[in-house]
Amino acid sequence: MSLFKTGRKLNEKGNRKRTHAPSKSKNNAAKLAERDDETIDSDEELEKEARGHQGSRLQHVDTSLALETGQDKRIRLAKQYLRLHADEQKLADDDNEPDLQLRVAQSLKESFLSDTGRVHRPLADKYTGFLADQILPLRFKRQRLSPTCICLSADDAALYVGCKSGLIVRWDLSARKRTAVHCTENKIIRAITVSQDNRYLAVADGTEQIKVHNGTTLVQLNSLQGHSAPVTGLVFRQDTLELYSAGEDGTVKVWNLDEMAYIHTLFGHQSHVSGIDALSLGRIVTSGGMDKSLRVWKVAEETQLIYDLLKEDYSAVKFISNDLFVSGSIEGSVCLWSCRKKKPLRRIAVAHGQQDVGHPNWISAVAVLSNSDVVASGSCDGFVRIWKLTNNRRSIEPLMNIPVVGFVNAIEFTCDGRFLIVAVGQEHRLGRWWTLREARNRVLLIPLRTE
Repeated sequence: MSLFKTGRKLNEKGNRKRTHAPSKSKNNAAKLAERDDETIDSDEELEKEARGHQGSRLQHVDTSLALETGQDKRIRLAKQYLRLHADEQKLADDDNEPDLQLRVAQSLKESFLSDTGRVHRPLADKYTGFLADQILPLRFKRQRLSPTCICLSADDAALYVGCKSGLIVRWDLSARKRTAVHCTENKIIRAITVSQDNRYLAVADGTEQIKVHNGTTLVQLNSLQGHSAPVTGLVFRQDTLELYSAGEDGTVKVWNLDEMAYIHTLFGHQSHVSGIDALSLGRIVTSGGMDKSLRVWKVAEETQLIYDLLKEDYSAVKFISNDLFVSGSIEGSVCLWSCRKKKPLRRIAVAHGQQDVGHPNWISAVAVLSNSDVVASGSCDGFVRIWKLTNNRRSIEPLMNIPVVGFVNAIEFTCDGRFLIVAVGQEHRLGRWWTLREARNRVLLIPLRTE
């Protein structure tokens, strides 16, 4: 293949340099590297990613990082690792305290475990129930139809609620009052997510576009176009402005909201994507509706690991930590998964009962308290069920049931674990409709009782 430069004449053949074909050994090395990229990271790579992420809690995304290759990323993380230990040695030389090195090592260990999601918060045994007399409903008169999605700010200060009437409402949880309202021309709000610094609120309003709003005033700032079918899920990568979106076109797209730019597309699902979630590492977990699969994606390498042994229609999925995630299916099962195994660690069939024989209540929402042993699931059986992880987080067992009249569309834990937020809709159940008096379209703020 000949090379051409701007302004070069066609008859200047003598100035052209020959190109040599790559050697056989280089081709073999390239094939081996390509085969390695198809696998999930080892523990060493997870540790390197975590150390590289340790100092990256910034409000802006470096666009150059989004374009780097896998080899460039490994080199960058190795340099950061060397600089980290150089700084640690310098501190030890400057301070004569005998326990300085021990304190620095302990601090680094805690930061590493926190960033990799290996900090285990054993909170399940501290819960003794819920305070039924202190449940607070959050209602807005214009929000007549069912709330469909909710999201919390990172500091638990603001709650965002989207509904079928196209309204987005921002609530101040400390004052228990409404602070902002935005209407999206009577379109159904299917998903919302807010950035770590509350600058941007991304909204999927039932169209192929992603609307970007101001996180405080809810004023629309931009519109991101790229999906060929309605967007079904949105999530920010923790501590960054990197946005992941999923749609009915079966694709997952990566966006940079610092530049309001599209980065790339991840292909793999054969049907619409029903759920999506992400934590601090550059990984995404998605659930396919009709293709009966769960997928964990490595964003930088654009590779994926497929979980499709159960053949269930997964409706919701959430990361518990960077190694564990939980799923809910239309067949009514709740499953606990490990990123390193293709079979679930524990599967609870018909977790919310069944309407009649052979017709289980499908799991419409799942929620987790990050890096802990507490999981929640919702359906149409009139209860939100809280589960706890046992056996070194390798199994799951019932913890408590919270009665909720209506259809549970979304669940969220506050970051401190003190409250459970439930979006309840007025939906069809067991062959009849809930009356308006029995189940109003509302969001419930449920305080959990601890020891």
